[in-house]
Amino acid sequence: MFLTTPSDRHPIKSAIAGHGCDVWTHISLTIDFPWYCLSYSSPPDATLGISGTEFLSKADQVAEFLSHTNSSIQVDQLLLVSPPRLNRTKQWQMELLSEVWRGQITDNGLYVHLYVLQDGRRYVDAPIPTASLKNLTPLLQYSRSNTN
Repeated sequence: MFLTTPSDRHPIKSAIAGHGCDVWTHISLTIDFPWYCLSYSSPPDATLGISGTEFLSKADQVAEFLSHTNSSIQVDQLLLVSPPRLNRTKQWQMELLSEVWRGQITDNGLYVHLYVLQDGRRYVDAPIPTASLKNLTPLLQYSRSNTN
């Protein structure tokens, strides 16, 4: 999903990042699938301030991150980064996300994803985006006040 090349590895920042970690100056997106941008920080009353942003390609990665948050870290923002074919525009968009569901158009069909934005709009990642979905399973649910 995210493609890097050795020539785009930053040698100094990778050394600072520590063993097994690399810092990249450039990445490419290999396919026009939706992905997630999650920003987090320490709560205002924390003694040590941390913050960061994660780019994730799967809903289960986001759900795992949300399940590991506690009183020392808060998720500030969860964005769906959606391609034009999904958001029905001519450009990629980053929008506040609330939920991701997995379902099927037919009982034995392939699984598709339903994305629910914070403003209530919905995107269905299926050949027929207006189709009714069956066998819906929640993959993640996020609200600013309740991080899972």
